[in-house]
Amino acid sequence: MKKVLSLALAAAMTMSLAACGGSGSGTGSTESGAATGESTGAALTGQTLKVMLSEEPTEGDAFSTTLQKWADETGNQVELMVIPYDDQLTKFPLMAKNKDLPDLLSTTRLAYLYPEEFLDLNEYIDVNIFEPQALQFIALVDSTDEPVKALPQQFTVTNVFYNKDAFEAAGLTVPTVDDRWTMEEVYDAARTLQESGAVKYGMAMDFSRARYDNLMYMNGGSLTERDGDSFKVVVDSEQNVQALQSFIDVNEEGILPKAIWAGGSSDNPGDYFKNGDVGMYFSGSWNYNTFTNDITGFDWGVMPSPVGSVSGSCILGGAGLAIPANAPQKELAVSFLEWFYTPENFGSYLELDKGLSSLKDVAYVPADEKAAADYEILQAEVGQTTEAYVVDEDSQWRDYYDNEYRDALKQAVNGDMSAQDALTQFADMLAEKSGWSR
Repeated sequence: MKKVLSLALAAAMTMSLAACGGSGSGTGSTESGAATGESTGAALTGQTLKVMLSEEPTEGDAFSTTLQKWADETGNQVELMVIPYDDQLTKFPLMAKNKDLPDLLSTTRLAYLYPEEFLDLNEYIDVNIFEPQALQFIALVDSTDEPVKALPQQFTVTNVFYNKDAFEAAGLTVPTVDDRWTMEEVYDAARTLQESGAVKYGMAMDFSRARYDNLMYMNGGSLTERDGDSFKVVVDSEQNVQALQSFIDVNEEGILPKAIWAGGSSDNPGDYFKNGDVGMYFSGSWNYNTFTNDITGFDWGVMPSPVGSVSGSCILGGAGLAIPANAPQKELAVSFLEWFYTPENFGSYLELDKGLSSLKDVAYVPADEKAAADYEILQAEVGQTTEAYVVDEDSQWRDYYDNEYRDALKQAVNGDMSAQDALTQFADMLAEKSGWSR
């Protein structure tokens, strides 16, 4: 990804993002348009496709179920191997060296880090079927004429869930897309929720830099800035220090479960929300289906994300499907992708996944009115993507450091370092390793 994301283009995508059915009823319908030509998935049969995933699929998992559907239809078999994302970074190069590769893999970074190890899928699949943002953020290309080493499998956005019953008990009215709360109003609402006794914590946030960074972008900060043909490290800017200090303060105040971000607990704040202990939960759209199935004790929904002192913020992401160039069954893997990215089969996948669509003219349409209203809000989140986020993604700063940044934030929240010192230390580390200016 080498150019600035057009917010107008991002807004256009909202017309085709998928919507999620509620109550786990599966009664929605799929709207499809022409995507690819006839699938050649049945051309190869009686073979085994080895697929690498980043986590063990749960019962009813959309992608593993779809893989099995393909196997049943084509007379092939699927063998799954699970290697967590962090381990993939170290194990994949060894697998490539030893020629012990999967035929197909789901990944977020491998195809970017080792492009020479993967097929150019532009030679096999018409990449014009994809939404531009999906290719830009997952395949990391600007043009459909460029080599495409990974095709979008998932497309997600960061968002805020809320406990409707707790809001009602506290006398709070949820904000709207046209009238979003500021972060200060969010913090005030969190205090009100907690003081009402309706919840144990006013708000909670995943222990993820992708969630925290929204606070940074809202306040006008970023990790990098463009510097000619290179980048400049600005991690410890005044805006970033202010955003982190505010986050430290509300954690100290106790309106968030401080142990999550201070490193004192490995608990998943999503469980806190499902248990009814949290009023507002900063997470991502991938949790919608889980909450639909798991939450029964209270009414919940999606609220528009807040704006900071400068703007709103939304982080887009997802996983891609890639084929190693030296995969033993690469032709079979291509055959699966040709089958997968037809409107019928991708639409069926969306009905199971209940996520956002990366294909043009293919969307899961929910029958449930609540889900439809929630996904209108999720779709509106795409337009909150900031230019600063796109520049940071373009810099690929995570090639130098990744978890170290989250560790710096954790040290600040835990009180081991000041916000200024924690960010300055990481900024110096990143500048030294990347060679970028300060």
